[in-house]
Amino acid sequence: MMEYKKTWIKRVLTLSIIVSPLVGYGQNFAVATLTNELTDKASSVVRFHHTEFVVKDMGQALVKISGAVTVLDEKGERQAAIVIPYNKFTTIKDIEAQLYDAQGQRVKRLKRSEIESFSTNSGDNSIDDSFVKVAMLKHTTYPYTVAFAYEFTTRNMMIYPTWEAVPNNLPRTAVEHSSLTVTMPQGLKLRYLEQNMPSKAAITEDGGQTKYTWVVKNIKAIEEEPYAPSLSKILPCVYTGPTEFMVEGYRGNLSTWTDFGMFYRELNKDRYTLPPQTINKVKELIKGIDNPQEKVQKLYAYLQGNTRYVSIQLGLGGWQSMKAEEVATKGYGDCKALTTYLGAMLKEVGIKSYPVLVKAGADESDIQSTFPSFQFNHLFLCVPNQKDTIWLECTSQTAPFGYLGSFTGDRHAVLITENGGVLVKTPSYRPEDNQQLRRALVNLQENGEAIIDMITYYKGIQQETVSGVMHVYGKEEQKKWLVKSLSLSSVEILKFSFEEHPSALPAVEEKVHFFAKNVYNKSSSRLFLSPNQFNVVSTVPFPNASRKYDFEISSNYLDIDSITYIVPKGYIAEYLPEKSNLVSKFGEYEAEAQKVNDRIIYTRKMKMKKGLYPASAFNEWVEFRKKIVKLDKNQIVLVQEK
Repeated sequence: MMEYKKTWIKRVLTLSIIVSPLVGYGQNFAVATLTNELTDKASSVVRFHHTEFVVKDMGQALVKISGAVTVLDEKGERQAAIVIPYNKFTTIKDIEAQLYDAQGQRVKRLKRSEIESFSTNSGDNSIDDSFVKVAMLKHTTYPYTVAFAYEFTTRNMMIYPTWEAVPNNLPRTAVEHSSLTVTMPQGLKLRYLEQNMPSKAAITEDGGQTKYTWVVKNIKAIEEEPYAPSLSKILPCVYTGPTEFMVEGYRGNLSTWTDFGMFYRELNKDRYTLPPQTINKVKELIKGIDNPQEKVQKLYAYLQGNTRYVSIQLGLGGWQSMKAEEVATKGYGDCKALTTYLGAMLKEVGIKSYPVLVKAGADESDIQSTFPSFQFNHLFLCVPNQKDTIWLECTSQTAPFGYLGSFTGDRHAVLITENGGVLVKTPSYRPEDNQQLRRALVNLQENGEAIIDMITYYKGIQQETVSGVMHVYGKEEQKKWLVKSLSLSSVEILKFSFEEHPSALPAVEEKVHFFAKNVYNKSSSRLFLSPNQFNVVSTVPFPNASRKYDFEISSNYLDIDSITYIVPKGYIAEYLPEKSNLVSKFGEYEAEAQKVNDRIIYTRKMKMKKGLYPASAFNEWVEFRKKIVKLDKNQIVLVQEK
């Protein structure tokens, strides 16, 4: 299973290069042959890209990839890179690449010294037997063309290709011609899902084999639009997958999520045995506890306090867990191993739990829930409960009990039960669950300075950044982070503290006592003060009446600010902005400034609603943001008493 936070570590590579030309024969790569439609807004043009996936049997396939990319500027260089992941299931046979100038004349061939191999092992916190070969051919001037071809065999037949009509789904990439061909032997059936494809698969029969072919032509380059969904949701692609397959002697079927779960369960059975000393420790920990949830919480705390996370990507593509007894002995494991370990401890005390496969990451798109396949990169644990299901992130030593948050929340996942896989939706968080509640007392001085006491209560997803600051940074780094987060021109923090409130909906309380300069502007006898000092919306996307794609608001949240200003002696309020109230499909905003004795109390409330909205509503969203920016700039005017 793929894990997060991987970096490449360079290794030595020896690889034979094919001498005879595999690519480019008879092809005219002169840039002058490209149409204006294809070069418009493009940084690269894929002249052709062909992928052949030939399934030999349920345990092996041959992959052939060839293509040519014209690089028009620096941003297009990535499309010309040759990147081939490999591991013990992969045997790379041939690699060739050639470089052509703007006139289509060949400049050079790829040399052995220009092919590098990198490990995906990220270092101290990773154990990995996966690698990647990388080759880059660059010319001294733009434009130029790189033509390439390579092939490899794979024995990891759990995973069939996901074909992207625009390689890597990169913006500013045009495509002249791109194709995918999948050849299936007699008796094996291909499953596939077409997304945004201009035409369906062409299916032919030949000598008992079934061949599926998809072709796209003349795709214009697109530019990313602000707030648009990932290009992987917009551009044409085809997901493919097996029905029956075999890997490392394990046989499986992926026709349904139930089948998927049965295979994963078989792959990881007999890994839940604990050593006697751990069993004794588990029983000791829950002694005298009758409430099942309290038992789970006690064992979860033990897991967090006695193990650490290490990314382990060995064998079977990283899908098979370490044994629970190994985790108990070594004190570390990856997401699979730590989840297995906690599941084994719960089993010992009679509490049922299920592993949950998920595509994790705050910026990751959801899986294709209608297409059973290995789309996941993470595993955590689910404990069914009569009152409320408990979700447990097993890789973190600081994650609150029962909280998933932005990493694994609000997306489809697959529960691995004794009856197979079950598609579920992980908890989502409402705006009220993701609050930022702030109270501040600002003692204004006549020289433009202020002494400020502020308490901010972060809840749900909004506490994740602050919690990270607490656990990762030292005191000095925390102070620097606070100064930056306050967004004031000149700040000196005199005292601060953080306090966590862990729960299934965790919170962090932040207290800051600080000194600030230039809090307001003075002109003659008047002081001009922006009451919203700490939570200003300042950016507005450009309107676009011809927008093509829908747009996303990525998170639900609710911000409530209450700021009390102590007016300098000798000054009174001359002008207070009117109460404002905005309501739209995207959210709500209200703000008010009131005079109470020698003080002015400013309150601001802003709620945003996560969602995917049609392109036709984009300018309405821009106008909503524009009004908020304007209201956030409102000023209070104080005047000297006569």
